Amino acid sequence: MRKFLLIILLFFISTTAFSQADKNGGSLYSIFGLGDLSYSSGTRYEGMGIMGFSLKGDYGHSINPAAWTGIQTTIFSTKFNFESTKSTDGTNTADRVYGNFESFNISIPLNKGNGWIFDLGFNNYSNVNYDAIFSSSVEGESYIQTYSGNGGLNRLTAGFSYIIFRDFSFGAQFNFLFGTINRNLNINFTNFLLFDTKNVTENQINGIYINTGLIYHGFGKLTNSKKFNDMAVGIYFSTPAKLNSTIIGRYNRSPVNTDSVVLSEGKIDLPWSIGAGISNTFNGKLTVAADFFMQNWDSYKNYGIHPDKIKNSMRLGAGLEYNPSIRLEDPYYTRVSYRFGGFYRQDYLKINNESINVYGLSAGLTLPIGRNNALDLMMQYYIRGKSTNGLIKDDVFRFGATLRIGELWFLKPSDEF
Repeated sequence: MRKFLLIILLFFISTTAFSQADKNGGSLYSIFGLGDLSYSSGTRYEGMGIMGFSLKGDYGHSINPAAWTGIQTTIFSTKFNFESTKSTDGTNTADRVYGNFESFNISIPLNKGNGWIFDLGFNNYSNVNYDAIFSSSVEGESYIQTYSGNGGLNRLTAGFSYIIFRDFSFGAQFNFLFGTINRNLNINFTNFLLFDTKNVTENQINGIYINTGLIYHGFGKLTNSKKFNDMAVGIYFSTPAKLNSTIIGRYNRSPVNTDSVVLSEGKIDLPWSIGAGISNTFNGKLTVAADFFMQNWDSYKNYGIHPDKIKNSMRLGAGLEYNPSIRLEDPYYTRVSYRFGGFYRQDYLKINNESINVYGLSAGLTLPIGRNNALDLMMQYYIRGKSTNGLIKDDVFRFGATLRIGELWFLKPSDEF
């Protein structure tokens, strides 16, 4: 009973936070393509500034399914983000705040010795969250014109991992991508006798693709040196996909009546992506990692047409984690893990013939809660774009938190409840 109520409580908190995604508090860059893409594997990886392609172990959920082979206990994790964005075009400035539920996952070891792990999850793929307001007049009548958008795409996932040939970890993940992207145009006249206009398009998207990954962790045996026992190299690949898209238009023909019509139906070509990473742990305490990721957005097509503002994207990240001790009998502060890292990213946008670049720093820590439970915290600051050549500069502070509960299914019921 206690386990059931705890799961329900966490699910309720997660879905409540997710509802905040409808508020327009993000970046104007999310107006393009599929919105702001999520590059998050988890709070621990984000604190190191990486995506974690080579880090296997008790890190909770990873974008690389091969990394799950190191999970030793059933883990339930749920992740939240909070963003504060300051945007400027060099003349005007806007401040926005935005809270969002990012994911929840459960990883279940079926055979720990063979790294046979089964994983289920719900994860964010992209967010659309913007608004822009313009004032003007026509024939002496003043009006306010508002462009806004919200929604995005999410992934329902199911996957597994397994150790092959003792030194290789392999994993695969099935992804059902779905969601709705809403784009709104409102024209409101200051003269209440004039009829305001509200037009909305809903792009309903769904499709299937697969992630696969491989990690080699046999460098200690290969080099006959204990210094490389914890060294690993990982690779990642996600398949391209044909997404189904249905665009529904909604417009008001009177103050009380709204018409809906299917405007178009077609396909969206989602491109493949690849990633690679390397990591090593020294003296069982200091982990250093770096990775690379790119996605072939040049092959992206929306209804058979490649948008001229969409281009290939790439990301580089590097960071470290320091964990003084994992012994329960040691003082609490020595069991806290500390992380720091940085990253550089070229987004999949090219506006006014310029790439939109991102530079960021990350820091984080893990607060243990008992033997198998922990609270992961992350803080990130990054700059995206610039305020010249008709572009927008975003200064973004992100805060992330993941609650990880280990062996949730194996807790013994208490008669006291």
